[in-house]
Amino acid sequence: PNLYHLNTWLIMPATEEHNCAFVELVALKGCPQIPSWFVSHWWGERLADFVKCLQLHSQNRELIEDTIYWVCAYANRQHSLSEELVDDPLQTSFYKAMQLALKEEGVL
Repeated sequence: PNLYHLNTWLIMPATEEHNCAFVELVALKGCPQIPSWFVSHWWGERLADFVKCLQLHSQNRELIEDTIYWVCAYANRQHSLSEELVDDPLQTSFYKAMQLALKEEGVL
């Protein structure tokens, strides 16, 4: 399976009732999710390959276990993506996440 499958089978159904991002369901309440790394990837890649890449990235950089990666599928509200369609790219969640990640570690 890939991220398109995960979005259909898990993310969309789980977040529909509250129109929230998946991360809002699984993150500890009151704990800010400031990304250390912004991840750009293809939704069509196998989930197992994606996870393996993140694991290797973490191991190679000797990152701590709770390092936060920003991944659009989990960070964006999939039921409200039209809100991401703005004239100014500097106002998108992608740009804002990249700026936060660049202050911390970087873009992957």
